[in-house]
Amino acid sequence: MSELFIPDRAVRYACAVLTDYRIGRLPVDPFQLAEDVGITLLPLSSIQDNPNWTPYNLPFALRMTRAVTLSYPTFCIAYRDEDSTPDQLRHVLCHELGHLFMNHYRDFPAYMGPGHPVDPALEAEADSFARNLLAPVPVVDVIRYNRPQQARASLFGLSRSAWLHRLDAIDTDRDSVDEDMANTILFMFKDYLLARHCSSCGHTYHDDIQNEKDICPFCGAEKPEWVL
Repeated sequence: MSELFIPDRAVRYACAVLTDYRIGRLPVDPFQLAEDVGITLLPLSSIQDNPNWTPYNLPFALRMTRAVTLSYPTFCIAYRDEDSTPDQLRHVLCHELGHLFMNHYRDFPAYMGPGHPVDPALEAEADSFARNLLAPVPVVDVIRYNRPQQARASLFGLSRSAWLHRLDAIDTDRDSVDEDMANTILFMFKDYLLARHCSSCGHTYHDDIQNEKDICPFCGAEKPEWVL
């Protein structure tokens, strides 16, 4: 195990990425995040016949996992696209991005990259980063409390198993989210969480003020739909 593993570090890093890159909608898009960061994502189908990649033996490496991060000559993530669902890719790419955001390749080079021994602590940390990026604790809590029927895996772009894992770990992760952090995340997601759509007049608006009568402010229709 890595001696420098800090249990709450992944939660704090995930929340910082949401804030720094102004992510405020679900599901989180790892392709857009990678583009914003400057990390190249390469589908295996586009590179497996490219002789420039043969030293890494990527087809073999990707039979063991869905994504591999390469650090030379520049950081990029190769991922298996031919049999991966969007939800599977979303989680595995965020896992790999977690290794990069948390500087695992710089701080623990002996455990990172194809052919290196796996450190379970670093893998657990990257998993924690991924679930807290894709399903931040404050956002999950607000949706589960206010609109529990919509708090499901598909809303977050997660597979059912990943969503169940998110729920299993939410109490532990919540201990790492202080009030300021929670408020910052909820501010980022404010417009998304408060969006309403009126099927009668077609207007979409943000329900910033508590609407006790639950009516559309444009036409007065009752119970406009939440956009979530």
